[in-house]
Amino acid sequence: MYKTNPLNPMLSTDLDLFTLCQSDTAAEQGIYNLPQDVGVVENLTRLCQQVLQPAITHFDLPLFITSGYRCLRLNAEIGGLPDSQHLRGEAADIMMGGIANDTLALWLIDNTDFDELILEKFDPRCGEYGWVHVSCVAAGNRKKVSTFDGDTFHDGFHYFDLAGK
Repeated sequence: MYKTNPLNPMLSTDLDLFTLCQSDTAAEQGIYNLPQDVGVVENLTRLCQQVLQPAITHFDLPLFITSGYRCLRLNAEIGGLPDSQHLRGEAADIMMGGIANDTLALWLIDNTDFDELILEKFDPRCGEYGWVHVSCVAAGNRKKVSTFDGDTFHDGFHYFDLAGK
């Protein structure tokens, strides 16, 4: 069990604030990517407790967050949408060591109260390409599911042959 660190609070049993804010791009560009708003930390805590931690607990595998919270400058630097839920601490792009992204996505769909889930750039031939974008809001989670093939968003859960494009 982790000791509580006021500079890096635990947001759930296995996830801390720094993990949700870590960014190679931010480090390379010298961008300070920690939230300045307590509401963002509350949103990250909700995301961790209601969506991410249940997956860690269920699969008992490491969860990799490729993009969590993004400050405005980082979001612009990586070409994020101007209204991205990452800006508010409501979203994370994730992968889980040891299972395919579609397996993770399907489990999250069936077992968590999420706002939006996107299976992004998933190639079923290898099962580990791409990532899962998942978000959670304070009230009124939409349970919206879509798939992104690299060019177009599609409603629902689809498999694509990305190599055959």
